[in-house]
Amino acid sequence: MLQSSDTCVRISGRVRSDTLTRSSGLRSSGRFETRTSGRIQLDVRKRTDYGPFRAVVRIDTHGR
Repeated sequence: MLQSSDTCVRISGRVRSDTLTRSSGLRSSGRFETRTSGRIQLDVRKRTDYGPFRAVVRIDTHGR
């Protein structure tokens, strides 16, 4: 809750990272690969004269 307000704000997220290693049996020909992804979410809730109001914004990223 925001101070002196009936508005509730929630900020959440996650980060994920994967590492893959492949080898064909020879030391010099190994392959190394990484992948990352992330998410951030903003959730706002407020009571109004017309009923509850909710807004959600979510941003996802995917990279290699």
